[in-house]
Amino acid sequence: MRKIFGVLLGVLVFAWAVVSAPETAMSQAPATPSADQPLPARADNAPLELELWGGIRDLYKIAVPMPLGPAAPAAEAQQIEMSDFKLSSLFEVLDPKSYLADAAAEGMTIDKDPWVQVGAQAVSKCKATVAGGEVKLACALFETAKGKAPVLELTNTGAEGDVRGLVHKWVNKVIGYFTGEEGVFGTRLAFARRLGPGVKHIFTADWTGGDVSRVTRNNSINLLPSWGPGGSIFYTSFVEGAPFLYRTGQRGAVLSQAGLNMGAAFHGNRMAVVLSKDGNPEIYVGNADGTGLTRLTNSGSIDVSPTWSPDGSKIAFVSDRHGSPQIFVMGAGGGGAKRLTFKGSYNQTPCWCQRAGSNLVAFTGRDGGTYDIFTVDAGSGEMRRLTQNQGRNMDPAFAPDCRAVAFHSSRGGIFISNPEGLNQNLTVKGEADTLKWSPR
Repeated sequence: MRKIFGVLLGVLVFAWAVVSAPETAMSQAPATPSADQPLPARADNAPLELELWGGIRDLYKIAVPMPLGPAAPAAEAQQIEMSDFKLSSLFEVLDPKSYLADAAAEGMTIDKDPWVQVGAQAVSKCKATVAGGEVKLACALFETAKGKAPVLELTNTGAEGDVRGLVHKWVNKVIGYFTGEEGVFGTRLAFARRLGPGVKHIFTADWTGGDVSRVTRNNSINLLPSWGPGGSIFYTSFVEGAPFLYRTGQRGAVLSQAGLNMGAAFHGNRMAVVLSKDGNPEIYVGNADGTGLTRLTNSGSIDVSPTWSPDGSKIAFVSDRHGSPQIFVMGAGGGGAKRLTFKGSYNQTPCWCQRAGSNLVAFTGRDGGTYDIFTVDAGSGEMRRLTQNQGRNMDPAFAPDCRAVAFHSSRGGIFISNPEGLNQNLTVKGEADTLKWSPR
């Protein structure tokens, strides 16, 4: 079996090694290259000489006073609300220590002058009520330029332990008020995480850092998760000894062809997937249940990592057909593949922004001795850099609204930034690879 190039996909190297090497190699092969592990020799000398892109944004200044009500849920709600507004990259959250107004005495209204004096353009006020194991969160948004009347109000009720979810719903509404499109707080990230030699599992987490949950329960290697129809998660597992494709909530493999079955990506019920049953990895498209598969690539090279355009008319993918892994794009019916990336000798793990009409594809690119996050416009070919001199950064995933990008960093876990690489924040601590962001 042909050995896979370089360190494409990190975990793909590991998967390939398990398939082609003796069984004893399973616990020895690294899932991802370590920070001090030398990288393969470059296929060319073209460096990724790109500057960090993005200017200074004027963020909307918002005050988030302590919610009214019982101390515990009120403090939790304030902390989550402030974090959400910050992570949105749309707001500057003013320091509560600077507030001049007596928010508690004001109740669910405002005296605008003290808020204007500290620079607040908006004030978000909430009130928590706890009864019978439930918490009710009533919130109101005030724009200081518009006086004392709230411009937006929302009341939600949930389980007493779901303050995070209630706050997410409120912040989504506030974002929708200012932008015309609600936020994506409450969506989740799926990723793979090593738990020991020869054991790797699929996890999900609230992208803001809460509710980290393990999905797979076998004592095997599980990798390359992807969100499928109905919120299910597809992933490749070695639980039966070979890399088959599985789906949560379903017994048995979705695909169990000879060789690799991996890299599933979805547009509705259409699945793009990588199979190597004919000798080398190629991209196929079919139904989510694994039927009706049609082969799209036939280059004699390694073609992996499909990702759909927002309208489902195109697929970006990784291929080494020009000697080193680069990002390509083709029609969803196959054929006419066009190379997108020309700088850097190892470009991999593409993720297409799902905003309607978007041509933006995020990917991992190797620059010198490490990896960083870039984007490329599938129409113009313009490249932009999101990370630089910030450790090793890999496996980008766009938020459903494309206002944020998640990626794993050697700095300590999953980071979130805006699409220009600004406002970077660690949200999920610990190892994670091949991130995928859930739909709304």
